[in-house]
Amino acid sequence: MIKKKNIELALECVPAFPSPKEYLEQYITPSYLASEMLWHAFMSNDIRGKVVYDLGCGTGRLALAAALLEAKYVICVDIDQEALSVAKEALRAYPNTLVDFIATDLRTNSSCLIRKPSLREMCTVIMNPPFGVYSRGADIDFLKVALKLCNVVYSIHKASEGLFKALEGVCKRYRCTYKLLYKAKFPIYWFLNKHRRRKRLVDVVFFRFNRY
Repeated sequence: MIKKKNIELALECVPAFPSPKEYLEQYITPSYLASEMLWHAFMSNDIRGKVVYDLGCGTGRLALAAALLEAKYVICVDIDQEALSVAKEALRAYPNTLVDFIATDLRTNSSCLIRKPSLREMCTVIMNPPFGVYSRGADIDFLKVALKLCNVVYSIHKASEGLFKALEGVCKRYRCTYKLLYKAKFPIYWFLNKHRRRKRLVDVVFFRFNRY
């Protein structure tokens, strides 16, 4: 029987970014938060037997959780070839799930991913997009791409005063609803010389979006 704790332990073994890039906001998703997110999706029948996209997959933690939870097909998408190489290694040990890796900039070149509207109900997007601190609006741009791909999207966002207003605008345009599932503290660890603290906690929220 699949257990959430086992998923979390497996994700702990996925390496961090070899050389994290600030402009891409490459912060490793904590295993407890990744497992919580994927477990909720699994229990909602949005993972097992589904095509699952991990947008901005980084080193592959969310994708690995989807594979462990019996996704039919996992598609990892990231702009960073180095991160994709780490994700390939992490997922190589789980051959029972078909996995593909796509290197592209989702904010400027997502056309290669877009599926026919009739296929949107057959897939799920899971993602921890850039928070939009370094590049304003990045998380919302990722969400727009995700909603073009699949009717169901799970996404982590940095909590902010204007977040819900932005989400309302996106859902009005793409005819979707959203539900707040979880609030958490997201640890960002030191990786640049200018960082003065070893760890900073950021308030994040994650949602389930559903097109209708």
